[in-house]
Amino acid sequence: MPGTRTLLVIGIHREELAFGRDVVQGLEVEDLDVLEIPEGLSGRRPLPDETFRYGALHRALYLQLLPYVGGTHRLLIDLHSGLDQQGPSADLLCADTALRARLRRALDAEGCKERPDASVRIVPLGQAGVVQARTVIPEAIWNNPAFAYLGMELYLPVTVEGRASGAILARRLVRLVAGCMQERGDEP
Repeated sequence: MPGTRTLLVIGIHREELAFGRDVVQGLEVEDLDVLEIPEGLSGRRPLPDETFRYGALHRALYLQLLPYVGGTHRLLIDLHSGLDQQGPSADLLCADTALRARLRRALDAEGCKERPDASVRIVPLGQAGVVQARTVIPEAIWNNPAFAYLGMELYLPVTVEGRASGAILARRLVRLVAGCMQERGDEP
């Protein structure tokens, strides 16, 4: 039986750890655990002769998450951040069709479609025949029958205010996603 908790992972890429800490500060979500990766990988693209080594380290780091998710968590939220002067905005990457449907309903009910200051897209992972995101994250993480995976990529302006509004958006989305998992049910 899957767990009942949510695991939020911050710091997979070391440049994103400080933002992850900002998001976690003041975040109150029932049944939420936070796993901080204190020495994550660089999020910068590797040079061509470093690609294989970087890919192997990236896969190994993600596979080390499996024991943490274990049988106690039914959702893994993988928090990342990037830059976009038009932000804050977010992409929610997920292979779970039912979770994507619940997210869409929750976002629509919350009125996110009408907020250009906080654009949120839901991006499918791994479905043949549809436009989808390609990921280097091992399939054992993003398509695991024991738990749902949600990659949360926040796009932030390079200003203090932009980063702060991005953290507010991320907190809101973590609460929303965790709430969608509380709905349970496997049907969309």
